[in-house]
Amino acid sequence: MSELHPNDFIGLITQYVRLQEGRKVLKGNCPFHNDTTSSFMVYPSKEIFKCFGCGREGGADEFTRAIQARN
Repeated sequence: MSELHPNDFIGLITQYVRLQEGRKVLKGNCPFHNDTTSSFMVYPSKEIFKCFGCGREGGADEFTRAIQARN
C-alpha cells in the first residue's frame, strides 16, 4: 500500500470530486453513483473516504481502483 501525505490524498480525490469543508470531514457528491446529497465523506486525518449512499469506502488505493473501473 502506498503512503501518501494527507494533502496528496486530498489532491487525488479533488481531481474527481468537489469537496466542501465540514467539521472534521470534507464532503461532496460521490463519483461512483448518481449522488445529489453530498453523501461522500473524506476523513483527511485518517486518509480514508466513505460514501453513505453507495457504501464504497477505503483509502487512496481503493479510490484509484474504483475510479479506473468506472471508466
